[in-house]
Amino acid sequence: MKILFSLVFVLCCAVIIPAQERLIDKAEFDTMVAQGNTHKLKWEKYRMTVTTSSKTSGRPQTDYSSRMVIEYGPATDTRTSTTSVFGANPAKGWQSMRIGNWVYTRSGDGPWSRKEYALQAPAEESAESSYKVLTSQAEYKYLGQGTVMDTPVQGFVKTQRETKINQTTGENAESDSKMTYWVDAKGMILKSEYTSEHRGKFTSQTSVIMEWQLDPSITFTAPEIVP
Repeated sequence: MKILFSLVFVLCCAVIIPAQERLIDKAEFDTMVAQGNTHKLKWEKYRMTVTTSSKTSGRPQTDYSSRMVIEYGPATDTRTSTTSVFGANPAKGWQSMRIGNWVYTRSGDGPWSRKEYALQAPAEESAESSYKVLTSQAEYKYLGQGTVMDTPVQGFVKTQRETKINQTTGENAESDSKMTYWVDAKGMILKSEYTSEHRGKFTSQTSVIMEWQLDPSITFTAPEIVP
């Protein structure tokens, strides 16, 4: 009898967990994303970590991965640290810091340099893709409750499948992508994860994970500049 009860309990749990999921419409999903991406407006000191990777089947020499940590403080104060690997070759780390009207940078463990902050010119629009979308299907879901960094969250996901044609070569390609968000009780996004697979002449996979974390202990001190 105990064995039978245990089996029924397990089966019930297996039903309850997926039952949290439900389809939602695009407007609800887009509103959640817009409201959840307001960290700079609602948080003063916080950290954003971005981990990326890309791979192409049969071409390990072009594999790429990187990790970027950006710490934000009051006003415009920021600190950025980046590491990356291309193929089997790690690149030198890169650090930068903006304090007030000064920007400090260094490569690897080299010396810091300093220059006055200047507004960046607007980025030029990227060249039009050679791919034209033939079909596109998207689905939006609420995933239920979970935890991120010991904080209760709710999950949302967008999955999309597209069929494209390369207007230069005439070759068809398919892609599957998934964009998942984890949102806290105040509606702030604490984590997002983007994964995609592109299948054409080559098959490639891309992953981008972003995490946001409040940290009142973040401070900024100008580094020493060696003459």
